[in-house]
Amino acid sequence: MKCQSALSACLLLLWTLTASVSGADDAAKGGDIKVKTISDGIELSCKDGQIKKTGTQDTPVKSLPLTYLDENTGEYGCVVDDQTTSRIYVKFRSCDNCIDLDEGTIAGLVTGNVVATIVIGVAVYIVVSQTRIGPSTSHKKSSDRQHLVSNEMPRGTNDHYQPLNTRTRQGDTYDTLHK
Repeated sequence: MKCQSALSACLLLLWTLTASVSGADDAAKGGDIKVKTISDGIELSCKDGQIKKTGTQDTPVKSLPLTYLDENTGEYGCVVDDQTTSRIYVKFRSCDNCIDLDEGTIAGLVTGNVVATIVIGVAVYIVVSQTRIGPSTSHKKSSDRQHLVSNEMPRGTNDHYQPLNTRTRQGDTYDTLHK
């Protein structure tokens, strides 16, 4: 029972709001605003009155052409018998520094990007794959080289490593694993 009364109350409220917003008074006074698209903007006209920008001292005119400029953004009203009957808000967003991109421009940008990438790739490949011509010379002087193990030292003095027996193969301490 509560749901039916709440539903009927909502419908009554909706019907009341619809009747007050429908603008029956504006239609009776002839305050319909017509919008017509022209080549460089729109044209506003009022059915039985004159159109005027709200908040300005401009004189109302029968039809008002508006070009696509930001300064033409605003609220316009239909004036009938010195009273504004209906209003419309017009919003223009113009782009003064924009570039128009069509299919040819986009295709040219993509093609140029691919060609530039290929050219850079080939240039890097050529530079990297060049063979070195001639011996690579060291800029070091022979006096800068330091001998780590001198070959001229007599055996037995300052032996850091055990000599290898390469001629005869005999069992040594580290040849077999001990369990």
